[in-house]
Amino acid sequence: MQLATLIIAQQGGGLISTLIMFGVIFLIFWLILIRPQKKEMERHQALLAGLKAGDKVVTAGGLFGTVKSVDGPVIQLDIGKGTKVKIDRQKIQKKQEEFLSEADDGEDEDEDDDS
Repeated sequence: MQLATLIIAQQGGGLISTLIMFGVIFLIFWLILIRPQKKEMERHQALLAGLKAGDKVVTAGGLFGTVKSVDGPVIQLDIGKGTKVKIDRQKIQKKQEEFLSEADDGEDEDEDDDS
């Protein structure tokens, strides 16, 4: 009878350590992947909610433009010389200031020197 109790106790300890290991793995996964992605999604939703005429933005397709009007899910974007396009609100990626400040963080190694 004692041998059976000892075997069950050993198996239970292995189960607990396995559950602890899975818990640690999930915590690491959450800290590295889920949490940053959730924060980025919240930032993007706040950006979209605060869009107004006159904001300079960059679309997911790489177009730079100025918001002319916001009509629900459709945004009219002036992309230059009076050219206006209608795009889905969700396709706005960032404001130009944010995009350009991120681009300035890296060194421009490909600058042409025409001197």
